[in-house]
Amino acid sequence: MSDKRSFIATSVSFLLTLVLVTVVCVNAGYGQDPSGRPTDPSPKGKKPSTKKTPTSKGEPQPFTVTLTVLSDPPASEVFLNGQSRGVTNDEGRIQIEKLPLLRYSVEVRKDGFRPLLKGFQAGTDSPTLVFKLDPDIDRYVKDFDQLVAAGKLAGPETPNALELVGTLAKQFGDRPELLRMRGVLAAKLAEPAMPVINRTVTEPRGVGRAEVVQVLDGLMNSITLKGDDKRIQAEAAYLRGVLSLQQGQSPGDVGQGGGEAQAKNSGSNARAEFESALKFDEAFTPARYQLGLLLLNEGNVAGAEAELVRVSQAEPRWASAQTALGSVYYGGGKFKEAIEAYRRAIAIDSKSTPAYAGLGLARWAKGEKDGVKDIERAGQLDPSSALPHLNLGIVLSQSKSKKDLTRAEEELKKAIQQNGNNLEFPNRIAELLLADVQKRKK
Repeated sequence: MSDKRSFIATSVSFLLTLVLVTVVCVNAGYGQDPSGRPTDPSPKGKKPSTKKTPTSKGEPQPFTVTLTVLSDPPASEVFLNGQSRGVTNDEGRIQIEKLPLLRYSVEVRKDGFRPLLKGFQAGTDSPTLVFKLDPDIDRYVKDFDQLVAAGKLAGPETPNALELVGTLAKQFGDRPELLRMRGVLAAKLAEPAMPVINRTVTEPRGVGRAEVVQVLDGLMNSITLKGDDKRIQAEAAYLRGVLSLQQGQSPGDVGQGGGEAQAKNSGSNARAEFESALKFDEAFTPARYQLGLLLLNEGNVAGAEAELVRVSQAEPRWASAQTALGSVYYGGGKFKEAIEAYRRAIAIDSKSTPAYAGLGLARWAKGEKDGVKDIERAGQLDPSSALPHLNLGIVLSQSKSKKDLTRAEEELKKAIQQNGNNLEFPNRIAELLLADVQKRKK
């Protein structure tokens, strides 16, 4: 009986303890209003948060990509959304890592080139963007045009257009803008050539060596810019031939210790240049004209006639071509044809001293004694010309009269003196005739 009472007392004690624990736990979480009801500790209308605090372990990270930029040229600066992100390496490559999946603007810049801007949307793949920059030579084009307009085409003055084009060629190669500059400059450098070349035909005594050298330098610079222009190469070869002739025509060269050999060598060099000019451009008439004169001086009358007939057909308004053809006919004994050619020259140029001098000589050779008047008229038209003195000396040297021979001697000496540069004829002609006249006077 006592055991049963002891069990009941223990059970009651356990139940009381359980009730007390429950009350304590409830009071810890809820208050109690005056009516004895528990109160909610959370803010009104909101339930307690059940969200767990995130942890680093196992948490998904934001997805990013690596952008690769390739640039041509290398060493270009790369901007991402306007901010510099570095410079491409020697191979033109740079990588920008950990870019979130957003839309970006990528710009590549390099001094001397036009900047290039591209946009891209970063996706799941790592992209590669290629940038090929165009040279920015607009400012150089402006500088070039200003130099050309000012006539500053080549050295020694600097800056000049030729110098600028050379610098740009090394930097930019064959850009369309540069090709235009080369063409413009080549034409400008060659522009003075034809007026001087024409004068070597129509008024050779008025063209000095320094002028020929200056124009030839311009042509050589033009060839460096436009080497495939056959006409420019023909002009350069022609002027080299003229310089060779002038070298052989230097004062004192002919008739003095090897001077005649030097003149002959200069003539051979000149002939080679004129023939070269015709290979570049078969229609280059000035070279054919000079070639005809050389052949005539060499005694090749038939060859000279063939060349000068073609010249007179190509340039019917060249008085010098008709005069040269008249000299060829005279040299071949065709006096009637010579007279006609000289008169055609005079019809073109009524003040042509060589035409009147040749006409008088041809008329005299044909038996028209008053042809001497034409020779004298030539001397009046141009007192500085040696040709009238030579032709008058030729006429008078055929006389048996000592008086005429004395006058012939005087005229031939004047001819040699006034033809110091051998521009109008080879002085050896007058020198040989003078020696014969002096021998006959004794």
